[in-house]
Amino acid sequence: MEWLSLFPGASRDRPRFMALVEAVLWQASDLAALAAQLQAGFSFEEAEGVQLDQIAAAIGLNRTDIGTDVPDETFRQYLLAKLALWSLDGTNKTVPEVLGIALPGSTQTDNGDGTVSITGSSPVEVSKVFPIPAGIGTMHNA
Repeated sequence: MEWLSLFPGASRDRPRFMALVEAVLWQASDLAALAAQLQAGFSFEEAEGVQLDQIAAAIGLNRTDIGTDVPDETFRQYLLAKLALWSLDGTNKTVPEVLGIALPGSTQTDNGDGTVSITGSSPVEVSKVFPIPAGIGTMHNA
């Protein structure tokens, strides 16, 4: 263990002291390794199944919002889209950026009549991602 080499020679000549220090440092090292595993386990990019559901629950979303038997990658894209929409401030700068995150690989066209046409594919039904305000037509997949 590299930390033990940092102790001065006088301390290293005391075997009981060094044994105690080594025991404490091993516990700290094990705890740090466990913390790293927990962080990876609940990483948005790496979480799967129940872990991904727990992350969604923490932000108030649920897998059943988009269907009952949704694969993790589709659900992850839905969560990413919803998070992107929460950062939308309605300016011309943020709208294309947010739509690019919410619907990667698609093109959105404002039809000028309160509807939007979306070309390309979306892993999640568009109406599940985008809120439709009252008085505005529904979005169409082109």
